[in-house]
Amino acid sequence: MLKDVLSNKIYEYMKYNQLNTELKLGEDYKIKFLAQGEYNINFTVEDCNKKYVFRVNTGSQIASENQIRYEYEALKSLEVSGVTPRAYYVDDSKKQLDYGVLIMEFLEGKPLEYHKDLKSAAEIFSKIHSIDITGNNFKNLIIEENIFTERIKEAQRLLKDFFQSPKIPSELKDFFYVFIEWAEKNKHGEKYFLENKWHVVNNTEVNSSNFIIGREKSYLIDWEKPVISDPCQDLTQFLAPTTTLWKTDYILSKEEKEEFFRAYVGGLKVKDKNIRERVELYTPFLYLRALSWCAYAYLEYQKDEKEIKNMDTYNKIKEYLDLDFMRRLLWEYF
Repeated sequence: MLKDVLSNKIYEYMKYNQLNTELKLGEDYKIKFLAQGEYNINFTVEDCNKKYVFRVNTGSQIASENQIRYEYEALKSLEVSGVTPRAYYVDDSKKQLDYGVLIMEFLEGKPLEYHKDLKSAAEIFSKIHSIDITGNNFKNLIIEENIFTERIKEAQRLLKDFFQSPKIPSELKDFFYVFIEWAEKNKHGEKYFLENKWHVVNNTEVNSSNFIIGREKSYLIDWEKPVISDPCQDLTQFLAPTTTLWKTDYILSKEEKEEFFRAYVGGLKVKDKNIRERVELYTPFLYLRALSWCAYAYLEYQKDEKEIKNMDTYNKIKEYLDLDFMRRLLWEYF
């Protein structure tokens, strides 16, 4: 497996670039596999005193030509929030390794648990969404103004091969044809966001495993595809069942969502511009993003050359693409 091959190469990479000296690690440091996503493999590099995350990037969800530097620059700009990992090193040359490399802070804690960590998550979002994004600090991030239109374009891109594939049943294709047609007919609603602009930094991958809940402080990690856009992007995704069911099989109640909104608004250092209404309007377009990605990923998993395959992810993808599941999710829209 790729992670096993990389584990053997990272020690030589560290030695060649004298990174143990730069990171103030002793000679007797260890490299261990930590976790992997769809486009990254993460290791820890540690001695008896210090510990870092060594991140290897294998692909891009945003079609970026330099994915690892995009993430590094975002992390450097987000440090002011105090709730994101510090980035220490980036290598996008792909010389010693065939992939982009990012070394960042290792954060102690556990994944978020929805039934008891909602307030911590709300406080994290409040701090990030209160950052002043004017000036040059965030100039390299993608900006999304027309968030309904962007979701439609994204879905069309993700579903292109899905619609053409003989492996996909016709009734599944028909569902997505109808969904995109509905989205096209209702995209005029994005006028609300253009006339009532509220732009912040969005992570865009706010599932429970991307939160580190510590005893004294908590964090949001995995900043590979942040965008400048309306805060409803992250909050809608965080609260949606397509996210809460992904790792934890949990669905938030109305009371829990209201508890989250109160904590979020209470922690903002800027004026709330009716975040509840924004989330309500954006919700079906968030579903379009989530389900279209599942359709795309399902086909990717059929390819022998796919470098990272997580079977838990694959099984969840198949569960989400079940027609009954999708119909229950979208019954009030079409």
